[in-house]
Amino acid sequence: MDAGIESGALDKRVTLLSPVYNETLDEIIGWTAVTRVWAGISPTVARETNQAGATVAINMITVVIRYRADVDARWRIQDRTHTYQIKGINNVLRRDVQLQLLCEDVQ
Repeated sequence: MDAGIESGALDKRVTLLSPVYNETLDEIIGWTAVTRVWAGISPTVARETNQAGATVAINMITVVIRYRADVDARWRIQDRTHTYQIKGINNVLRRDVQLQLLCEDVQ
């Protein structure tokens, strides 16, 4: 299995966002843009769940980017009008070529 990225697979320009914390570092008070990267975005799963007595739709997507050592699971991804929270990071085949980011649509 090849861990490389096919030409043309990264067809979206997204912004990687890192959290900004309050003075005591215990609460996220905002987000700052780290950089813009090329990404491939594909839906993974959509499901409904019950939260606080209400039915809520959860949309999971997979975002593929070139490998970066600094990406953190606390980060978010901004794609035009959509914001995604990173839930999991997979360094494909541990080859430092690409990252598959399992993300949840932030509502």
